Amino acid sequence: MKTYGWLGLLLLLLSEYCLFRRIEPFASWFYCFAWWSYILLADNLLLRLRGNSLLSGRRAELLRMLPLSVVVWLLFEACNLALRNWAYDGVPALAWIRWPGYSLAFATVLPGVFLTADLVECILFGVRERPFASESEKLLAPPPTSPSLAFTLLGAGLSFAPLIWPRYFFPAVWLGPIFLFDPLLERLGLQSLSLRIAAGDRRRVWSLLIGGCACGLMWEFWNFWAASRWIYSIPYFGNWKMFEMPLLGFLGFPPFALECWILYHFLDRLRARWQSRPAQAAFWAATALFCILVFRLIDHHSVVRFAIDMQWRTTAWLFV
Repeated sequence: MKTYGWLGLLLLLLSEYCLFRRIEPFASWFYCFAWWSYILLADNLLLRLRGNSLLSGRRAELLRMLPLSVVVWLLFEACNLALRNWAYDGVPALAWIRWPGYSLAFATVLPGVFLTADLVECILFGVRERPFASESEKLLAPPPTSPSLAFTLLGAGLSFAPLIWPRYFFPAVWLGPIFLFDPLLERLGLQSLSLRIAAGDRRRVWSLLIGGCACGLMWEFWNFWAASRWIYSIPYFGNWKMFEMPLLGFLGFPPFALECWILYHFLDRLRARWQSRPAQAAFWAATALFCILVFRLIDHHSVVRFAIDMQWRTTAWLFV
């Protein structure tokens, strides 16, 4: 095992121990400690199985992936302003601590999902000399048919219906972007998931679906014990739960992994097409402004309460 793999294992064991002893900052920041530990462990295992990984061979991509992970998750946070399906409880009272905490937590979403999908691919489909399940592939030739207009309209309808009638269409937020943005990847010169399925290659889709399911179970398990966590308010079926998540809510994690893949490669491809330095600077400035705006909205609409007693505990820990 590489050094960073041992570090991930030790950090995970330490954070688990401190969580159950309610030792700060691990109790309140457990999500970040657990997921960054898992990312180090998963990457190390992937390196051992396939000889390559995000940290060992795709570091430049990982550096782009982390801020885009924040952006992708904040798109769903923006939708949640209308849905009101989840909220955050026990977060730090100080914004200069809280906002970096948001960033550190949300930056784990894409690496966590993608590393898990890549591991699923290795275990179920074997080690192959092909792009990882988390990677995209360029179109070598124009697709035989144009994306269906009905497909795109369905995606637009499923994406906007939850914002207009959130009580009845809230599950559609985990489906709409798949139909809406997957065809757009072809216009950007990338193979879409639907093209791979049409070609008979379902390896990537199955890896992402199973990886999303595994990540969902870990998200909810680790969140359940943390002092700073999210809670749910789901219409109709909110009382039947596993951990904090209503049982039927687990059905959203597999398609969420597909959305992560589609949205990430859509945004990254847009960034790559704007090659000049001013265009790159404008892209990252726009993403930063978007993050700041949604952080403020989360503070005002998605936070149940601040952990007042954690203010002095966290501040004291920082200066010890």
